[in-house]
Amino acid sequence: MNKAERRGVMKPEMLGTMGAWLKRHWIVTVLVVGVLCAGGWWLTNGRQGEKKDIAPVKADSRVLAEGIVFPVHYAQMVMPVEGTIGEVLVQEGDMVTAGQPIIRLVRQDYQARVGSTKADISRAAAAMEQARINLADAERELERQKRLEAAGAVSRQQYDQAKTTADRNKAAMAQAQAELETQEARLVESEGLLDKTELTAVINGTVAFLDVKVGEHAAAGTVLVRIADESAWEIRSDDLTELTIAKVKKGDQVSLTFDGIPDLEIAGKVKAIRAYGEKKRGDITYTVTVAPERWDDRLRWNMTAQLAIMPSGL
Repeated sequence: MNKAERRGVMKPEMLGTMGAWLKRHWIVTVLVVGVLCAGGWWLTNGRQGEKKDIAPVKADSRVLAEGIVFPVHYAQMVMPVEGTIGEVLVQEGDMVTAGQPIIRLVRQDYQARVGSTKADISRAAAAMEQARINLADAERELERQKRLEAAGAVSRQQYDQAKTTADRNKAAMAQAQAELETQEARLVESEGLLDKTELTAVINGTVAFLDVKVGEHAAAGTVLVRIADESAWEIRSDDLTELTIAKVKKGDQVSLTFDGIPDLEIAGKVKAIRAYGEKKRGDITYTVTVAPERWDDRLRWNMTAQLAIMPSGL
């Protein structure tokens, strides 16, 4: 290898060969140079322009919560006294009116208590009447002894005895009257308990829940029947903490979706916000009620709803 080759200097014949090749392929050469220039321009200017065209991302200001479907008007009914179920007069899905009987307990024990109390009242009334007669006799005797004592016909001791007898009969009369009043109060209580063995509807609506069978024991205070007025519904959520409730106002727009009906979306508005916070799940939460603008017959009481509240103040 000579010195020119070691220095990287091309020989004249090499330059001539490369020139001939470029002449034969000049179109390809021009295209390659053009592509390289365009790529360089895009790298330096195109990306900057692309960045300028991207719109800023807006933060999601919605307040998200979970709620439950409720009828606006409903009744959860309990048997106020315990006993054995004697009659079930309706079925789930039946329409009922206020005052209509729904369940009756076996009533013999309560009826027997009423009968026994009435007998006690009769005895107390008879005892009171006898005490009244005895008191009247004692008071007449006291007046007679008073007149005789004044005339000197009897001793003071006889008068004192008549007065003691009258006082004793007066106390017996008061005791008999108190006993009669006690028995009359027991009768009112017994008749009230007898009346409570029949559970009647308190509103017009549909029997949505009925958890009893004839022969079963009904404990006092246990919910046996739920009645819903299906003419109006709402969504209630106690899922809003003190960190989010301040953003929400009455009248805010709400988008409602439902876990059980994925294709359903209903618009609504915040109807009410409970002012009192309750401690639930480790947080202070506030109950928000949403009124839907329309309804879907597929929805049911206690279905889960997802709320997306659009705060009007943000």
